Amino acid sequence: MIASRKALRAHVILPLISLLALAACGGSSSSTTGPEPPVAGLLKRVSDPAELESSIKAGLTTVTPPPAGDALAIGGTAPEPSGNFTGTYTQETNVDEFDAVRYDGEHLYVAPRRFFNCCFGLPEAQADGAGNTGTPAAASIRILATDPTSASATEAGTIPLEDGVSVQGMYVDANRLFALTAEFFYGTYGDAWSSLAIWAPEKLGFRIYDVTDKTAPVQEADVSIDGVFVESRRIGNVVYIVSRYAPFIDGLFYRPQNETERASNEALLADLTLDELLPRITIDGVSRLLVDPANCFLSNDERVPDYPVITSVTAVPIDNPEGFVNTCYNAEVYGAYVSESAIYFPQILGYLLPGEVQTRIHKFSLSGTSVAYRGSADIEGQVWRGGQADFRMSEHNGDLRILSSKYQPSNEDFVDHLLYILRESPTDPALDIVSSLPNASRPEPIGKPNEQLYGVRFLGDRAYAVTFLQIDPLYVIDLADPADPRIAGELEVTGFSDFLHPVTDELLLGLGTGAAGGVKLELFDVSDLSAPLSRGTVTIGDQNAYSEARWDRHAFTYQADVAGVDRFTVPATTFSDVEGQFQFETALHLFEIHDKATPALASLVPVGQLTPPVTSEFGFAERNRAFLHDDTIFYVLDETVWSAFWLSPTMVNGPF
Repeated sequence: MIASRKALRAHVILPLISLLALAACGGSSSSTTGPEPPVAGLLKRVSDPAELESSIKAGLTTVTPPPAGDALAIGGTAPEPSGNFTGTYTQETNVDEFDAVRYDGEHLYVAPRRFFNCCFGLPEAQADGAGNTGTPAAASIRILATDPTSASATEAGTIPLEDGVSVQGMYVDANRLFALTAEFFYGTYGDAWSSLAIWAPEKLGFRIYDVTDKTAPVQEADVSIDGVFVESRRIGNVVYIVSRYAPFIDGLFYRPQNETERASNEALLADLTLDELLPRITIDGVSRLLVDPANCFLSNDERVPDYPVITSVTAVPIDNPEGFVNTCYNAEVYGAYVSESAIYFPQILGYLLPGEVQTRIHKFSLSGTSVAYRGSADIEGQVWRGGQADFRMSEHNGDLRILSSKYQPSNEDFVDHLLYILRESPTDPALDIVSSLPNASRPEPIGKPNEQLYGVRFLGDRAYAVTFLQIDPLYVIDLADPADPRIAGELEVTGFSDFLHPVTDELLLGLGTGAAGGVKLELFDVSDLSAPLSRGTVTIGDQNAYSEARWDRHAFTYQADVAGVDRFTVPATTFSDVEGQFQFETALHLFEIHDKATPALASLVPVGQLTPPVTSEFGFAERNRAFLHDDTIFYVLDETVWSAFWLSPTMVNGPF
């Protein structure tokens, strides 16, 4: 009775858009050491398989109310590599993030781009005018050996990919390459977290390759998982994969509008077993259930309805994929933030409290393949708005700090921004609210009336927040006393920053947009919390210019302490009108920060740009990545590698 993908996609996906708001349960491989004792809290462990089956079926038969309010979504540096070269930029130290281009100091690994017509939820892969049906048949992961002394690279090997396979990103761990794969690509999610059309019966998975011999990589594992890829992180030897799965059943009303349709659903589901409702994992051709009901969680709040979408965290040891452990739970999810010791999922509760929107935060601790529920808390407002919104959450000394936005219908001020600090309860499976801001003793708002929240960065015992309407106030928030956070200082400048990077404890770099457009960089002196200052700005291009680094931190590269300065790169695409014809130019812009040890003297210095002679057929690149190794720049545009020396960026080598 479970319908095929082809038969279902046309008549099921569109009705699903406003139904399934996600659930999760958990399972594990046979390697699990057994479930933890049942706990009370806003989530509860499944007591027996029948309870999980009942929850999934109830979610599939509920008469769905209209969605309430806006939906939310998911929108650093990984472990520092040894040697004087940069790796993939990430939010948290020691928490690696998947990316389609990786560098280990000796080799570049470059995955092919993901194409729209194979990877954005179309009914079937459809050829474009050029006959492309997705990833080109000859597509492969390229492995290039780098030589920073000569600023060159040579192709050492390739890993072929079948037509239509989308590589979401990769990890490199010693001599193993871990490639995350999926049939479809849904971008960076944003509001798509709540769009149920995307939870089609697709496949995600991963492949593990031994790349000791770069000329002949050996595939060690080929894994396929029912569902849709959502997010991933690597901590040490374990890769955590967040995925979602919804059972698709022929003849089922996926948005029942009345009791007749609901009764029809109940009759249809009565003959289905739990196994038929759960996702499966296939490892090297051997298939089994992905989840184990004994390791699943359900909502423990009677106000929260059942949901039939299984959202799970699969913890995979890179050197032993058979030893995976899967955990999941039954509640809506609209994002994910991962620290070195925990993963946090926000859940919107707007439909429970008419006229208000709250976010419920669930915490699961991470320790190897163990993913354990630790507690939950409710806060006001919404956390996720797409892009790099995971910067709105940060764990420090065991506390979770959050910035949320609370919207209300008002012309005078339609949004308030709120800071919360949460901490695990010492006695219950719960997160206690340690403090919030504004509060009765500190009523000053974060942001002026009607200002939206843009760049956010938590660094140690400080938080920085950029709000914007017509000017850009940079707020400095002192978190040294978690019980009494306070706005310590504020700086008003033009334009705004989407992305904030710590230069030192006393200097902050902002990347965003200038008042008249263009890609704006600004160096902030925050040595005096009460009086932050600007130490200079640089703007790239005019109002049409943009940079991928504004919404994807992996496009930003930073190298500290080289020849007495810090170096960083920002890709930017600029436009020019030449005799009535728009021309595009994509280049890697190079900057240095001088005198960072003395904030009053610190300066932001442009030093040139690396402009490849050819970027693409259209004059701009879809994907920009850069890696700095000693005095050499390796610049990856789409699948092509270019290079130059830092001191002579106009002398471009390549393509490689």
